[in-house]
Parts: sequence; structure tokens; C-alpha cells
Amino acid sequence: MSNNSSNTAEPAQQWQRLSPWAILYFIVNTGYRLIADGFLNMLPVLVLFVVNVERKIFWATWGGGIALLALVAYGCAYYATFRFRVQGDAQVLLHKGVFTKERLALRFARVQNINLATPFYFAPLGRTNCQFDAAGSSDKEIVLPALSNAHAQQLRRFILASKQRSDEEEADTEQETQVATSADLALPNHEVAKYGLMSNMALLALAALMPIVNMVDGLFEQVVIANLDAFFNAHDLLAAYAEELTLITLLIAAVILTVGGSVIMALLRFYNFELFIEQARFRRVAGLLERQQLSMRFTKVQSATIKQNWVAVLLRRYTLSFAQVATFGPKHQQDKQSLLLPVLTHAQMTQMMATMFPWFANYDGDLQPVSRRYFWHRVGLLAALPLATVSCSLAAFLHWAFIALALLILPLALYHYCIYKRLGWQLVSHQGQEFLIHRSGLIGSVLTVCELFKAQQVSVVQTTLMAKAQVATISIQFASKRLTLPFMPEQQARMLADRLLFHIETDQRAWF
Repeated sequence: MSNNSSNTAEPAQQWQRLSPWAILYFIVNTGYRLIADGFLNMLPVLVLFVVNVERKIFWATWGGGIALLALVAYGCAYYATFRFRVQGDAQVLLHKGVFTKERLALRFARVQNINLATPFYFAPLGRTNCQFDAAGSSDKEIVLPALSNAHAQQLRRFILASKQRSDEEEADTEQETQVATSADLALPNHEVAKYGLMSNMALLALAALMPIVNMVDGLFEQVVIANLDAFFNAHDLLAAYAEELTLITLLIAAVILTVGGSVIMALLRFYNFELFIEQARFRRVAGLLERQQLSMRFTKVQSATIKQNWVAVLLRRYTLSFAQVATFGPKHQQDKQSLLLPVLTHAQMTQMMATMFPWFANYDGDLQPVSRRYFWHRVGLLAALPLATVSCSLAAFLHWAFIALALLILPLALYHYCIYKRLGWQLVSHQGQEFLIHRSGLIGSVLTVCELFKAQQVSVVQTTLMAKAQVATISIQFASKRLTLPFMPEQQARMLADRLLFHIETDQRAWF
């Protein structure tokens, strides 16, 4: 493909090969997928190898060498079968596969994002990976690896311009594809590290380590616990508390390792975070080992979610995400459809939300609660009834002292009251458009903003008892998520459902 000075120059139409550097991408990507998808299945074999096999270095070297040669051979074969073609201004065609031949066709109209990702091993070579994300499914994502930066930018701009013309948009193409030179939002890396503390990556890392700890329990006890116990027993002042100190040390080490790993994972993903706002489009660039460039048009945003858990409350930070049409696939593939701004101050969060929703700059946060019957329903069904059953059964068959378990109703009632108080909703009108604000949470909160006409399905559920109490539960399916408001006053639930149906049926704007 020749480099044309025009931003929207048409690429070559014939079938094209990738650069030979793409072999490196195929090797790394295949190796990563084998490890990520088969890690848990390989754990028993690895444990047996560590515990029972002698001459570990020798056999590990041979096994690693054979695996590396197999990956190189597969990467070369995959490269040899890979062809792609841009067919006019309509679609991208792709032929690939070693053992299973694949023929893919991705129409420009189905493209949600065209993202450019530069792994660390391509950065010195001036190469990048061009990733096409299609609406609806992540199973057939197209990736063109090892394109030159100019080639990838030209291809991206051409497809976006063709898509824009097919959608009959009125915006100027040159302005739409203009690249900003300075970031509208840049996050220093010490702020990015806070996302590691705020996210659940530490818990995920700890959960991932548990199978390993269970399998090598004997080896861990001999190498770690025995040495710690011996260390504390060697000191007269500590010997009496050796077991307790060993346990405390292990707990502290586990916390440091998991939290430290979570911070490292956050830095790897969002290192040198920059966000550009270019003519009704977000463009995010971030990453340490791989510089990921993700773009998203304002019109493609299905919902905006502001999250603040208890750690974020202490740090006074927020996480903001803009979601597109949800895909059906692995979680990491679904994340590619969302633009995540990991850690923002209140002012930054308000500024980014106001960029997408201008009315948010003056948002007062005055949400309407659901019916108080929701609180009593949760306390009765999820707290009082189970506690009464368990405490009375234990008291009758074992000892009457177990009746004291009923006192747990107090903290459980407080827990359900916090959930009830956080749950709320509000309708906001702005320039003929209506938006639903939905809030949930416990100590922190999750605030979601969706435009009504982007709803896909609305259902109002009311049992016999709820009808007598004049309350109803409304459930709304958007393209990115489902929102539920339980035990709303019946009149409000019917009104909200009618407003949603009115916008769904009358608004003809494209929502994806």
C-alpha cells in the first residue's frame, strides 16, 4: 500500500501480504494465548515437574526449546497463509489459517473502533497493529499486525471516512480525522498506580494464586513456613509467639504481593495515559509494553458509568467508563469495547462527563429513591427469615444460647439500608433529549447515564403483593448493560416505561 499525502487516500485494492515482522507478532500472540488459556490446565503438570522430576534445568531447557521452535514454525506458517484486501469503500477481506482456513469479511458499517496498538518490540521498528472491533461479537475480530505507522494511519482514516460517507453524516471529514497534538487529559503515573489500589486486580491475583498454593502446599511448608518458624524460634524474645508471628508475616507478605501486583498491572495497562478529544471523538493512548490506541465516537457511546468503591472514596478518586455495544466473548475482549478513564479527580470526572453530556456540568445529584418497601423486603427476606430459621433450629437442637445469633439482624439491617439509600434514579431533559441516571452501591456508588432512545427493551414486573402495595420493578435493557429499579412507586414505574417506549418508537437517530 502506497503512502498517499491525503488523509483519506484509497488503499490498494489487490490482495496484500503483511511485513515479515508480523511473524514476531504471531509468535508472541500465540504463546500468550496458549499460556493464558491453558495455564490452569497445565498447573498439575508443572507441579509434578517441580516436585518429582530430577535434572529440572536440563529438561526445562529441552522442553522450552522445543516449544519455542514449534511457535516459530507456526508463526511462519501463519504468516505465509495470511492475506488481506480492502475492497473498495465497502469491506475488508481476510484469508488466514494453518490447520483451519478462515475467510472473513468485515463491512465498514459494522466497524465500531479501529485501534492502533504498538507492542514494545514494534516501537523501535516503527510498526503497529491495526485492530478492527466489530459491533455485536468479538469472536471474529480482525487484526492486521506489523503495519507501518503511516500505512496504519492511512487505512484507519480511509475506512473512517468511507464509513462516515455511508452513514450520511454532515461533519467534515478532514476535521473528523484531524489528529490532536496535545492531550486533553494526561494522567501522571503515580495517579495510575492508585487505580491498582482501587480496582479488584489484587483480589483476582490472590484468587489466581490459591490453586498454586494448594498444589504445592507441602513444598511451601518446607521452604517458607519452616524457615520463618525457625527464624522466630532462634530469638528468645520471639520464640513464645513464633507461630503467630509466622502467620502474621505470611499475611503481610500476601497483601504486599497482591497489592503490588495489582499496581504493576495498572501501570502496564495505563502507563503514560493520554486522552485526546478530536471533533466528537475520544482517542486514548496508554500502555507500557504495548501502546494501545483506542478511539470512540460520541455517537457510539451507549452508556457512561462513574464508579467509586470504598478505596476510591478514601482516595477521593473516580473511575469513568464509556461503553459501546456489548459483545459476547471473553471479559478482556468485552473491555476493548469500553473507553476506561481509570482514576480521575472530581473536577476531571465532571469535565469528561460534560464533554459527552453538556448538562452534567450543572448536575445537582438530586436523585429520587425507590420505595422504602424495598428496604423492608430485603431485611425480611434476606436477613430476618434466614437468621430466625438458623438461630431457632440451633437453639432447639443444641443450646438456647444460639438464639443470640438473632442479634446479627442489626448489622445485616444496616447493610441493606445502605444499599437502599444508594439506589436512586432521575430523568434529565436537555435540548429535546432525555437521559436516565441510575445509581447503586454500598459504601461507594455506581452512577450510570444512558440516553432513553438507546434502550432496547423495557419490562415492568409486579407480583400480587407488590400490586397491593402499589409498587413495581422496572428493568431496562440497553445495548451495553441492563439497569433495574426495584420497588418503585407504581405510578413512577409506569411513567418511566412510557417515556422509554415513546423515545424508542419515535426517535430515528442511529444509536450504534
